[in-house]
Amino acid sequence: MVAGSGESVGMVLGGRYLLVALIGKGASGDVYLVQDKSLGRKVAIKLLHANLAGDPVFTKRFRAEATSAAALNHPSVMRVFDWGESNGTPYLVLEYLSGGSLREYLAGGKVLDEPRAAALSLQVAQGLAYAHSRGYVHRDMKPANLLFDEEARVRIADFGLARSLSESAWTEPIGVLIGTAKYASPEQAKGLDSTEASDVYSMGLIIYESMSGKLPFVGDTTLSTLMARVDVDLKALPEHGRLGRLIEACCKADPEERITAPGLVGELEALVRVLEPPRPLELHHFYDVPSAQSEIDKTSLFTQKTINVSSEAELEPVGIGASAPGSNFFDLEAFSQTSLLVSSEVSNPLMLNEGDTTDQPVKEDPAKVKKRRSRWWMALWLLLFVVILAFAGAVGTGILKIFPPTKVKIPAVTGASFAQASSRLKALGLTSSLAGYEYSKTLPKGEVISESPSAGVIIPDTTPVKLVVSKGPPPVVLPQLKGISITAAESVLREKGLNYTATKSYSETVASGIIISASPNTTTVLYGSTVSLVVSKGPAPRNVPNLVGDTAQQATSQLGSLGLVANIINAYSDTVTVGTVMSTNPSAGQLAAKGSTVTVTVSQGPHLVQVPNVLGDTISQAQTALTNAGLTVANIYGPSGATHALGTDPSAGTTVHYGSSVNLYVF
Repeated sequence: MVAGSGESVGMVLGGRYLLVALIGKGASGDVYLVQDKSLGRKVAIKLLHANLAGDPVFTKRFRAEATSAAALNHPSVMRVFDWGESNGTPYLVLEYLSGGSLREYLAGGKVLDEPRAAALSLQVAQGLAYAHSRGYVHRDMKPANLLFDEEARVRIADFGLARSLSESAWTEPIGVLIGTAKYASPEQAKGLDSTEASDVYSMGLIIYESMSGKLPFVGDTTLSTLMARVDVDLKALPEHGRLGRLIEACCKADPEERITAPGLVGELEALVRVLEPPRPLELHHFYDVPSAQSEIDKTSLFTQKTINVSSEAELEPVGIGASAPGSNFFDLEAFSQTSLLVSSEVSNPLMLNEGDTTDQPVKEDPAKVKKRRSRWWMALWLLLFVVILAFAGAVGTGILKIFPPTKVKIPAVTGASFAQASSRLKALGLTSSLAGYEYSKTLPKGEVISESPSAGVIIPDTTPVKLVVSKGPPPVVLPQLKGISITAAESVLREKGLNYTATKSYSETVASGIIISASPNTTTVLYGSTVSLVVSKGPAPRNVPNLVGDTAQQATSQLGSLGLVANIINAYSDTVTVGTVMSTNPSAGQLAAKGSTVTVTVSQGPHLVQVPNVLGDTISQAQTALTNAGLTVANIYGPSGATHALGTDPSAGTTVHYGSSVNLYVF
């Protein structure tokens, strides 16, 4: 059995995943930093708690959800590379993100300002919109599931896992996962199914908390926390600024009234364009992993050295001039006793006897001479040390240039992030500076558009390289698309550099092939964005009602109210009352296009005829007359050689049903 704690460090799962360090613990499992021995890369593994392995419902759902989640591929969704089970304990192999979580960031007492909150929310909304478009609902959106990579881009983690957990036995009675009640939607609080709107509600709470440091609707118990949000629309705080309107749009109590994830993307894109670029986040970084070729000492891996200090002691930064405890090196009191200026006592060490023409050394106490020499050398060494430090500092900071600058060929850094570009330039001894931001139709936001001097130019390493960074695609005016044909809309959008998706829907008022609506519902969108179009299929087909037994007038009226036209025809019936509907075509329950005709057959009652008088007719003439009257000659009675009709049975003038049989008498 795989242990679900730090004791699993050193184990290998699936024959390739070496558990290097325990980096996180959660309600559903533990997260390990992992070395993928096959590919030589860093990954993370979420090793789920062993008690989940015994739940067959969870195990079945986990396998299906893990396989599906691996197909998600979006910059704002954490990648699932692999999954497996070790001795019955399930695990997920995930993208390793070293920047920590939004939960950790907020736990440090920090909040996001407006530009940072808008930029982060846009990335999350884009991830949700992508997942929702593919039929995924997260069900457990919270700051702990928003993780940062080393460049501070956010990813949504645990897509699919929340659904598996919600169907296991390991949940609270009302079905909300343990620890997630604070971010649950009102419908989740009521025990209803989670939808895309539930994810949007949770995201609104995350924005609310990340900007204010507060979380609404929090009670003393899980139940009170859940019930506090039922039937209550959330109101934003003043500190939420321009995002307050979007928080309120996300956190409507009625899920039908909430903004959708694609709608939120459009609103945030418009907001980000008018805000100043966000400052970088100060993120927590986890461990580095040894290379696949290096030998790992499992007993000392990531062991930290510690310094034992007393509880009263304060640690000082160690740098130039720091000394060991107890040393008086650079101690002011000791230093003052040995001035860097030579004292008068040694400024004239040789004295002449008055009146003597020969230099004579002064007779001094040897102990005093030795002491003076010791103080002299100490002062000299201290002076030399200070000069060396000053010299090294001047050279290191560039104040003093003692060597000519090195010539360096500028590398191509366009397409890299500003941080990556600066790092590559720094590795060559070059410095970089941000020259500004510009829109780009080809490079995403945050990537370098241009460098000056240009790539390939050879410059001294003292010359800074100025970088222009992309603000992302330029905004373009979204034309009015409602009411025009899909063909015309396609042409207009292509001309604007926009993409589109189209879904068809019935409309009672908009003709087939005409656009009913377009999303986002904004005046501007970013170049290259996708516009969602709803195209009319015309009126919805009608269900033909059951009209049997109605009068012709009733049938005509009911069909008319549905937009259908009645065509009344009459027919005989031995069973249906005269004047009432016998049948319709199309029949009841079938579909008919609006404006189409429904044939309604109305009963005329039984079809009755009179037996004709055939007395004196030839036999042939009598048979013809009876047949023409709709009757059948059953038998002919009379003598052999008879030629004329004598009568019928029933007799002439009798009313009978059409098709009845009669007997013919001849003579």
